[in-house]
Amino acid sequence: MVAALTRLWSARYQVGALFFLALIGPVVGSIPTADAAAREQKGLPASADLAIVGAKIYPAPDATPIDDGVVLVRDGRIVRVGSRQAMTVPRTAHVIDARGSVLTAGFWNSHVHLMTPDLLGAAAAKAGTLQDALETMLTRWGFTTVFDIASSTDNAIALRHRVEAGEIAGPMILTVGDPFYPKGGTPIYVREYLRAHGAPDEEVSTPEEAAARAARQLDRGTDGVKIFAGAIVGGKIGVLPMRIDIAKAIVDEAHHRGKPAFAHPSNLAGLNVAIDSGVDILAHTTAMDGGGPGGWPPELIARLRAHNMALIPTMTLFGVEAKKFHESPNDLAKAITVITAEVKDYARAGGQILFGTDVGYIDVFDTTEEYKLMSAALDWRAILASLTTAPAARFGFAAHKGRIANGMDADLVLLNGDPAKDPTAFARVRDTIRAGRVIWGADR
Repeated sequence: MVAALTRLWSARYQVGALFFLALIGPVVGSIPTADAAAREQKGLPASADLAIVGAKIYPAPDATPIDDGVVLVRDGRIVRVGSRQAMTVPRTAHVIDARGSVLTAGFWNSHVHLMTPDLLGAAAAKAGTLQDALETMLTRWGFTTVFDIASSTDNAIALRHRVEAGEIAGPMILTVGDPFYPKGGTPIYVREYLRAHGAPDEEVSTPEEAAARAARQLDRGTDGVKIFAGAIVGGKIGVLPMRIDIAKAIVDEAHHRGKPAFAHPSNLAGLNVAIDSGVDILAHTTAMDGGGPGGWPPELIARLRAHNMALIPTMTLFGVEAKKFHESPNDLAKAITVITAEVKDYARAGGQILFGTDVGYIDVFDTTEEYKLMSAALDWRAILASLTTAPAARFGFAAHKGRIANGMDADLVLLNGDPAKDPTAFARVRDTIRAGRVIWGADR
């Protein structure tokens, strides 16, 4: 199984090289988010109310549902939540009749890559092209906030500026910008491309160099860092771990600014680098090794928990890669068994799970399969937490995102189905609402 999984991961980021194609012009100047401007685009006055009426509301993963509920929104924030019997809808409100639907807080995708062809050159690309790409990849699936964890710093920031300026209807974008590879650890699957196109070298060879580049990227406005704690280089080495002192220099620079650090671990050695350097979030499980058929051993789980690390499963990824590289159904089944055990055991031990799909590298935008696979490890409430309260807490937004409650941001998802009965209903999105504005869906 290890050999098969190594082949699966050996082309892990071939598409990832695409972000070097982005020839970015001057970055559009930062303009604060303006809810009034967003409402004017929709044809509503800035002070207009939005009322979502009749939905079954799940205010939070651990909260009692509200049947036949109403959420009242004003100026991008939730001002009242309750049952229809207990509330009066203002006559001036724009009403969404949500009878038969389920309403949750807006979803987070904590592992995306903003490097699909239509998202490149974001500073100069047509707004319609960018919006169509964001809809197809993200907002169509309920994502009101995303964390881009490896792309082009310039391109991600340019795209974010255009969304926040109100030019494009899209999710809130957080980004780590360019990733960090160990010296001699540029992944084997991007080397030829980098040589052919004269792309910048993302390897770091000393702690000083690593910290300086991390500082430059964070100064540009990135929201964290991403290290390849274990980089796939092929040959006899296979996976090259990053030096601890270099990894720690990058992570420390992020932590000094209150920003999170992600790691691509690949295997047990990469996991150890992530733990010892203080990484906050594992971008994947480690099905290649480190767990065996039963997943991670209890002592490893205890170490991860002691460091308060979060885990992003990206379970669909393995099936995508297996199909691409013609792996046997038996090898894939074994990998899924390992991944499921790792996710289930870590969650059971109190570890934080964050929803993420690796979309932008994989071109499977539909999230149905991810929910189906996750449901073998987590119940529907835990999946909802991974989409809402967990990332909001992990990334410092819990005071105003992740729950449906008075005063919270009106980031909401209206579903055509009840995930309590079928977790794949999380993928049956009727409307995606950001700051009180329908940015995708039937009621836009």
